[in-house]
Amino acid sequence: MNSWLQAMKEWSQWLMGDAPLPDGRSKALLAGTVATAAIVAVGVPAALPSGTPANPVSHGSSSSDLGAAAQDWPPPTQSTGDPSGVVASGGSSSGTTKGSSRAGRSAATKVHHPRRTLGTAPTTTTTTAPGGSSQLLNTSAAPVATSHESAPPAATHANPPAPAPSHAAPLVTPAARPPAPLATRAVALADSALVTWKQHAGSEVTGYDVFVGLAPGQELPVPVNGAAPVAGNSFLATGLTAGQTYYFTVRSRAAAASSAPSNEVSTVPFATYTPLGRLDGPVISMASTADGSGYWLAAASGAVSAHGSATDLGSTAALTLAAPVVQIVGDPTGSGYWEVAADGGVFAFGAARFQGAASSFSLNSPIVGLVPTADGAGYWEVAADGGVFAFGDAGFAGSLGGTPQALPTVAMAADRATGGYWLVSADGTVTGFNAPDIGPRPGAMPDGAVIGVAGTADGRGFWEVTRAGSVYAYGDAAFLGPDVPLAASAPVVGMGADPGTGGYWLAGVDGNVYAYGAGNFGTG
Repeated sequence: MNSWLQAMKEWSQWLMGDAPLPDGRSKALLAGTVATAAIVAVGVPAALPSGTPANPVSHGSSSSDLGAAAQDWPPPTQSTGDPSGVVASGGSSSGTTKGSSRAGRSAATKVHHPRRTLGTAPTTTTTTAPGGSSQLLNTSAAPVATSHESAPPAATHANPPAPAPSHAAPLVTPAARPPAPLATRAVALADSALVTWKQHAGSEVTGYDVFVGLAPGQELPVPVNGAAPVAGNSFLATGLTAGQTYYFTVRSRAAAASSAPSNEVSTVPFATYTPLGRLDGPVISMASTADGSGYWLAAASGAVSAHGSATDLGSTAALTLAAPVVQIVGDPTGSGYWEVAADGGVFAFGAARFQGAASSFSLNSPIVGLVPTADGAGYWEVAADGGVFAFGDAGFAGSLGGTPQALPTVAMAADRATGGYWLVSADGTVTGFNAPDIGPRPGAMPDGAVIGVAGTADGRGFWEVTRAGSVYAYGDAAFLGPDVPLAASAPVVGMGADPGTGGYWLAGVDGNVYAYGAGNFGTG
């Protein structure tokens, strides 16, 4: 040590000019000193931890918190799996930030560290997503790091580098699936069928696709209208086989999305026929006057022809209907009638009184008929799913709505003695509500699809009729014919009861009328 001090003294005197250049021994000591100093200057800083400041400052986190936060630094970029960034599910308005939540702490908890805040805090906008859920959308353009549970360690740089910007995909809202339309009817025509539907109010659609099948629930996956959607609310399916039952559903389109299938409607096209009388379109229904001295025939357009003592009191033929007419019904107390459309619309003419309409409801299935009360001051509307809607003085006694059915409901008859009614399915099955248990028994079901029903004058019985003209009588209804199915050129589409004689009429799609125990007042 003394030798080193003596050598350093000689070098200092030489530098000041008070002594000659030191000898070789002093030079060697000086070289060793310089080398040692260099080693110290380089090695010591390298040996110290680069992320630990000399005087750590606490920001409210424990040492274990700092250790956990160090694993998340630099801040993770936003996940691109969810374009909205923050998603709330189940209708909640609070969300979980992708990639930043931690077990054991609420995702909404944020610990802010002033020394580590980067950029600008994001603003949020709450929107409502399809299905009632909410979304919180990040509207800040600058990258932020405010959603970590604990602060990252203090850095040795005065200005830490900004995190890499996120390259998340732009927010794209998936096309909302439109609601399914209500298929109102499939009108049988010669080797074809006119399928009609109605879209629910407030729905924005760009078109419709129509699907057809040969069995219930087995519509083909390719629409019969082809690639181009249908712009209106009806489609004529052509090239069908007469006598074959066809089933149809409709889907609505909105941008790139399609709705679920609508309810199913079916029909049986017929062969070419020659219309009888003045109605241009096919006949779909008939109704008797109050005393049975006349009747009306109606087409799907609502056009009416009057026969016997019946008079033409008006129709919906000049109106643009949302759905086709499915039935004409006589006022049991006077000169008048109602026309009812498949969407539940009711149109009263003459002495018939309007009491309300099922078209004011969101229907799950089309309306298939209307039955008035004994005094004509009310009526029921019945839907294909067995739903019943009562208006005026008609009492609600129950329905099949919401009950699984093998085949759709096709008609209804009223029991005037009890104020109840019967619902009739396409296979002839009868379900009574506050009405006697009458109808076909097992082993004695109709031999074809039932298309219509007519009640007796006292309401204690009714008839069922098939498209081939086979008639089945129940309760106090009397069977008057035909003894064998009709060899008609056009199928039977409706039936009317004669309250004066207890007889009835059958109406063909061509306008032909077959009378049994009742007067024949003309065709078409």
